[in-house]
Amino acid sequence: MRTRTTITTALTAALLALTGCSSPDPGPVDPKKLDQAGGFACDDFATGFKSALTTTARVNLADKVNKWAQSSATDGISTNGKLLAKGSEMGADAWQVGADAFAQSCLDAGWEA
Repeated sequence: MRTRTTITTALTAALLALTGCSSPDPGPVDPKKLDQAGGFACDDFATGFKSALTTTARVNLADKVNKWAQSSATDGISTNGKLLAKGSEMGADAWQVGADAFAQSCLDAGWEA
């Protein structure tokens, strides 16, 4: 009987530890505020924008940004991430349009440098 009590106590402790480590449901996300994924996308964009001078560098930056942007629930981040990706392959003018739109969606959501 003592072995059973010890095993039950150990299992209970393990379950409590696991539930204590799980993160609570964050609830509904406010799409007007920058979420974590959007923040990472904006940070990556800001860090890499000035050095993205070639088509290859632009495509690589857009890919990096979109790894986060497509997971974001913040207004404009996902949509403008896609625009940034399209512009990265279409030349300097299209890149600038996409970059301006993406940067504006970051600023509109409250992102700060």
